[in-house]
Amino acid sequence: MLVVDIGNTHSVIGHFRTGVLVRKWRLTTIPTSTSDEVEFRVRGLLDMQGVHPDEVGGSVIATVVPSLDRTWRKALERVFPNGMVASLDHRNCGFPIDYGNPAQIGPDRLANALGVEKLGLQNAIVIDLGTATTFDVVRGGHYLGGSIAPGIETGMLALTGRTARIPQVAIEIPELATGRSTESALHSGLLLGHVGMIEYLVERIRREERIPDARVIATGGWSQMLGSLTSVIDEFHNDLTLEGLEWFAHTRLHAPPET
Repeated sequence: MLVVDIGNTHSVIGHFRTGVLVRKWRLTTIPTSTSDEVEFRVRGLLDMQGVHPDEVGGSVIATVVPSLDRTWRKALERVFPNGMVASLDHRNCGFPIDYGNPAQIGPDRLANALGVEKLGLQNAIVIDLGTATTFDVVRGGHYLGGSIAPGIETGMLALTGRTARIPQVAIEIPELATGRSTESALHSGLLLGHVGMIEYLVERIRREERIPDARVIATGGWSQMLGSLTSVIDEFHNDLTLEGLEWFAHTRLHAPPET
């Protein structure tokens, strides 16, 4: 099974064999890609691994770039002509959604909720630290919603792009909260400020939703760095989104296991 998480900045492809992630690739998301270009990239990745498309069985897509859904589906239908190709959305995720307009929920957030289900958890808060930092709340197996904030790198780019005296710097863990230079002040604000946001929102969500036992799961590119700065995170699952997509394929779509 090939699962594809198409984000605003990167697209992550995971290859699962008998339910286990055996390989993943991270590609730059190109909103103007054609289906021919996508097909070429996917076939090239499989060929590098010596994997024939017939061995994979099919694919599942989750994309936050709506224009790319049809593009990727067309490409993957050509790569896997005898297999299943499907997209995850609010209509087929298979769990209750307590949200005003479920169509507005990003499929990657639904995949994270499916990842929570795969872990056997009823109450959880998933913090996905990527281009955006999102909080997804699951209570009693129901998806409730969450919070959306700019990601760490997005925040830095916004600052450096709109201010004349703030330079773009490599993001590092600061020694002190009080920066003694512009660079260390940026590190403090971007990283320690993000940690403060995480700790406050987790405490408030647990209290408001009456789920003090909710497990806090971190995923995404910045999760390990921030995890070293706070004790509020219970588990790290870097591939939770991909795991959720694979779980969706086998529990909702009943995809046959790869041989």
